[in-house]
Amino acid sequence: MNFPRFAFNNVKRNGRAYFAYFLSSAFMVMIFFTYAVFIYHPQLDRSLMGPMTRAGMQFAAYVVFIFSFFFVLYSISMFLKSRNKEFGILTILGADSGQINRLIFLENMLVGAASIVTGIFSGIFLSKLFLLISMKMTGMENLPFYWPIRAILLTAGSFALLFLVISVLTLFFIRKNNVLELLNGSKKPKKEPKLSIWLCLLGIVLLTAGYLALRIGELEPGNIFIAAVTGIAGTYFFYSQLTVLAIRAVKRSRKRVWRGTRLLWVSEFSYKLKDNARMLFLVTVVTSVSCMSAGFVLSFEQENRANYLNNPTAIHYTSYDPGNSDKELKVINGMLKDAGAAYNVLETDSFYALLKGKPGSYVDLVSVSEFNKVTVAFGKGQPGLGAINTGEAAVVYTQEAGAANIPAGPVELEKLPGTLQVNQTRKMESLASLYSSGVALVLEDQEFKRLKSASEQNSPFRSRNFAYFVPEWNTGKLPGLDSPESLVGNKLLAWHDELQKKRETDSFISTRAHNFLQTQQATSLFRFIGVFIALIFSISTASFLYFKLHTELAADSQMYRALSKIGLSAGEMRKSATVQIALLFFTPIVVSTVQTVVVLGPVMNRFGVAKSLGPALIVSASFLAAQAVYFLIVRSRYVRTLNKWMV
Repeated sequence: MNFPRFAFNNVKRNGRAYFAYFLSSAFMVMIFFTYAVFIYHPQLDRSLMGPMTRAGMQFAAYVVFIFSFFFVLYSISMFLKSRNKEFGILTILGADSGQINRLIFLENMLVGAASIVTGIFSGIFLSKLFLLISMKMTGMENLPFYWPIRAILLTAGSFALLFLVISVLTLFFIRKNNVLELLNGSKKPKKEPKLSIWLCLLGIVLLTAGYLALRIGELEPGNIFIAAVTGIAGTYFFYSQLTVLAIRAVKRSRKRVWRGTRLLWVSEFSYKLKDNARMLFLVTVVTSVSCMSAGFVLSFEQENRANYLNNPTAIHYTSYDPGNSDKELKVINGMLKDAGAAYNVLETDSFYALLKGKPGSYVDLVSVSEFNKVTVAFGKGQPGLGAINTGEAAVVYTQEAGAANIPAGPVELEKLPGTLQVNQTRKMESLASLYSSGVALVLEDQEFKRLKSASEQNSPFRSRNFAYFVPEWNTGKLPGLDSPESLVGNKLLAWHDELQKKRETDSFISTRAHNFLQTQQATSLFRFIGVFIALIFSISTASFLYFKLHTELAADSQMYRALSKIGLSAGEMRKSATVQIALLFFTPIVVSTVQTVVVLGPVMNRFGVAKSLGPALIVSASFLAAQAVYFLIVRSRYVRTLNKWMV
């Protein structure tokens, strides 16, 4: 038998351990390949969303590749630790360190090659289905199947390099222990998990700092960075220190612990929790990031739908050249008439100003009589505003405007005299959406005229704003790409773009349907990418747990065999093992759900997304359901093996 054959037999004999690693690697190769199929599709450049979709897919492919690198590296390093006894026997039989290194290298490359071939063939087989799903989720059309030669070469080359590099790197992780240490393998008695009160306090401080960073003052990028760093570090200390403290506190209650098999699994789990702290930390971070990202995207989609349904104006037109506006209005009116759409048009008298001390934040100013006139036309039965005193202002806003842009208390405006005192703040989606900023300061009539006059003296720009209401388009249903509203809107935007290219207009036009569909296509792309990346993360976390349990299987088998000799039944063994495996599988999901709930609310408020944790909880529930399936499979295989060792 030659050396490559020996390596192949080793892989075959260790098939149970390599199985989860092989499937996870093949799945990553398949996802990377299907993204590459999409990236190199010849029809992509002919689509309006093609460049954006390609950029998104390329980013997703990078994420998959980078994650694959660390997953394979971590999995191999864990697997090698469980084979110390095997390496010790080979050393006794005369194998030197070079031959053992060569054996490990060949084994890694064999599994890697099998994963690449399986992943690519699975990707080719499913590529047609993948393209159909992608067209459905991203709203693109005409993506027929093609023979993806470039995608095959890119995938095979990239992952061959990945497995080659990792196969070399793993050789540096092999401990050069003496033969006796190798033969002992994992039989060394475990030491009592160490506990540091100072590290426990540090973990509590870090988690508290992350929580406060999200809730004290305005949420800026710096606060989000601080919350991310302290939260991740605090999560590590939670598993490595705080859980040990909690287990010790539980052990002190003999009345509760010394009952049935509870003493067995509590004592054993205290060691497993400490040993698996790093792995549980990684699983929690990956799951938290997936839940937060998916929850944010789904909430953003929900907000986009609400913005469309709450916005009564199908077309919003602003002209900064009043002398040319009548001519352009005739074109807009003509297009609506040609489409057979009855409409009402309302000219709104307002202007915008920058908030002092908040660069880039601006609001629209409108008089109370004008706002009440708009309320009658578009308010859907909402009451108007009462009398407003000079020097005061009422704020109306949309949720999309974002909490950071909604003024409160004394308000100062750039290049405008005086200070306005905000006396009431109201969320009015359908009315505030008429104004480009999404936030309107409603002033007393004379105050409005005075400030508008001051604004016109400081700026040469004059503007006229028009809102179009088309009753037959306000059906309470979302528009499609071929709906009358979308077709008329696209025609208007194409006409306006042509005028801008020729520099024949100084105006701005937006259509409700185009804004909705553009945002929907962007979020659907992220959702499409996120679904497959979340699948990778989910399967990978299950593989992490499977590998860790497999490395402990030999020691657990010896322990349960010894306990069975003094009276432990098979049923008690299954109960104890089930509780321990369940805690390992489901603790990261619970912790990541708590982190998602804590983080997502302030972040969504910061970016103007309605605070709705429903989508995030749905994502967490999906991870929980997937983890439950993995738990049942792993638990079945694990308990079946332990049963063979029971007396």
